[in-house]
Amino acid sequence: MKSDRIERLKRRARAEGIDCILLVPGVNLYYLTGLQMSLSERITLVGIPVRGKPFAVAPSFEAERVSRGTGIETVFTYADERGPLSAVLQAKLRTRGKIFGVEYRYMRLLELDLVRKAVKGVDTKDIGTILAQLRSVKDRAELKLMVHAAGIVDKAVEAGIRAVRPGISEQKVADMVLATIRRQGASGELSVASGPNSAIPHAQTTDRVMRSGDAVWIDIVVQYENYVADITRTCFAGKPDREMLKVFNAVYKAQQHARTKARPGMTGAQIDALCRDHITQAGYGRLFTHRTGHGIGLEVHEEPYIVKSNKTKLKPGMTFTIEPGVYLQGKGGVRIEDDMVLTDTGARTLTDARRR
Repeated sequence: MKSDRIERLKRRARAEGIDCILLVPGVNLYYLTGLQMSLSERITLVGIPVRGKPFAVAPSFEAERVSRGTGIETVFTYADERGPLSAVLQAKLRTRGKIFGVEYRYMRLLELDLVRKAVKGVDTKDIGTILAQLRSVKDRAELKLMVHAAGIVDKAVEAGIRAVRPGISEQKVADMVLATIRRQGASGELSVASGPNSAIPHAQTTDRVMRSGDAVWIDIVVQYENYVADITRTCFAGKPDREMLKVFNAVYKAQQHARTKARPGMTGAQIDALCRDHITQAGYGRLFTHRTGHGIGLEVHEEPYIVKSNKTKLKPGMTFTIEPGVYLQGKGGVRIEDDMVLTDTGARTLTDARRR
C-alpha cells in the first residue's frame, strides 16, 4: 500500500462523511497499492475503512496475488462454485457505518448490486472526484516516468514525419511509428489521417494513399511503465496550398502562445482561452470544435481538463496537453499537441518533437 497516498485519501474521505472506500481493479487501485489487475467476471474488491485496516475480497486462486500486490493481510476469499456473496458478508464486519465511497466511473452494477445485498441500507458517494484530484498532481517518480515516455513519443512521431510523402498509405506510416515505439520498450496506439480524413478530429488510420499537398496529422499515445505520453504533429505530403498553410500557422501560433503563457494559478478555462482567442482572431474560431486539452498520467484522459467550463485553479505538478485544432470539412485539418507540467513559476513542455 502506498501509505502517503492512502492517508491523503482517507483524510478527504472522512471530510466527506465516508465510512469506507471500496475500489475495483483499475488505475485507482494501481495508484494506491501498486496492484495491476483487470476487471473480470470474478469480483475483486479492496476496502479501505477510514478508521481501521484495509481488507480485500477476491477469488480463492487470486488471494496470494492480491495480498502480495497490495500488502493487505486480510483477504476474504470465495470459490467459483459458491460466488462472492459470502465473502462480502464476512468483509462487511470490517466496516463501520454504511456510507461507502465508490468509483462511479469504474465500479460496475455487478459489484454495486453485490454490496447492496450484503450491506442493507448502504449509501454511496463518488470517491472518483477525490481520487482524480489526488492523481492530478504528480510526484517526482511519476514525472520521471512521464519524461521518459515523452522522449519515446518524440522519437516515434519524428519517424512518422520522415515517412510522410505522396504515394505512401496512412497504414504504412502507422506501422513504421509502432515499430519505433516497440524498439524503445514501450507500447502505444496511434492514428494517422491525411487529406479529407484529417478534417475528422478522431479519424482512424485507413489504407488511403497520401496525395501531394495533403495535410497529415499523426496522433500517438505511448505507455511506459503505466504512464502515458500523448503527442500530435501535423505535416504535409508535398507543398500545402495557401489556405492550409494559413490554418497551420494559426494553430501553431495559438499552441505556442498557450504553452509559453500557462502558469500555476490559472484555470483550465484561462488556458483554453489562450488558444481559442488566438484562433478566433485568425478567423477559425468556429472550426476549433474541441477542448484545448486534457490531463495525462496513468490514463490518457484524466484531470485536469483544459476547457472553458473548468474554473479550478491549476497547481504545480499538474500534467496536461495543449492541443488546439482547426478542421476544414472535406479538405483537411491541423492539430498540434504537446504534454505539459506546471512548475512553481510557469510551465514546462515535456514533448519536444519539431512542430513545423
